[in-house]
Amino acid sequence: MTPDLPPTVGSDALSTAARDTAETLLEAFYQQDIREECLLRGDAEGATEAADASAEAMATVFRAEFPRRPPERAERAGRAFAHALFLHDEIENWPALRSNDVSFDRPETEFLFSDLSKRYADDIEEDPRWEMVQKLLCRVCAEAGIDSAYGERQTEFWRQHGQRDENWARTALEAHRLKVEAMVADCDGDEATALSERFVSGVELHDRWTRIDRDRDFAPIRDVVAAYYQRVFELRGNSPSA
Repeated sequence: MTPDLPPTVGSDALSTAARDTAETLLEAFYQQDIREECLLRGDAEGATEAADASAEAMATVFRAEFPRRPPERAERAGRAFAHALFLHDEIENWPALRSNDVSFDRPETEFLFSDLSKRYADDIEEDPRWEMVQKLLCRVCAEAGIDSAYGERQTEFWRQHGQRDENWARTALEAHRLKVEAMVADCDGDEATALSERFVSGVELHDRWTRIDRDRDFAPIRDVVAAYYQRVFELRGNSPSA
């Protein structure tokens, strides 16, 4: 799979709803990345602001993705997904966050999901916090109506991706198919595969972000993500609320 996968529809054909949902998703991930950067330089206030922005954006995205769920449940799913992302970042950056190079001016309970006094594990693969990541994702499943297997598969995808395991893309496909099948009732297998492949392409494009210039980071991926949502909305009846 290539990160240069083109949109399946022309840019001019992309709906406002698809573009808006894509932009909100990208903002959610961008703010997640900003939170990570703030943590690594000891900026607790900045990390908190970025976390709040990311979680609220993700809640908005989940409302568009799961319109048949009660809005409050879809929003809870989105926030739980964001929290799982935050904990995943803490696991991957734990040695740096506990080093003498990083200090915070407020209690970590206000902005971290982890306890700075704990080492947790020498090997990131064995970190017990992955179980909490999976529990948060299982909460996402319960609130959004996704097959519970998604929690395990998505956790494994994140673990593999962070360690540059060559199997990460395959695991991501397996996980995302479960989410697509929940977003689009009776989704055709080929459609689910195509949408999941587009998701993986989005991950690869996200990996190229420099976090220096937001618009430059977003430019190559905007239409890819918008085309993804355009197809989801078309399969549901051409509306994010269908």
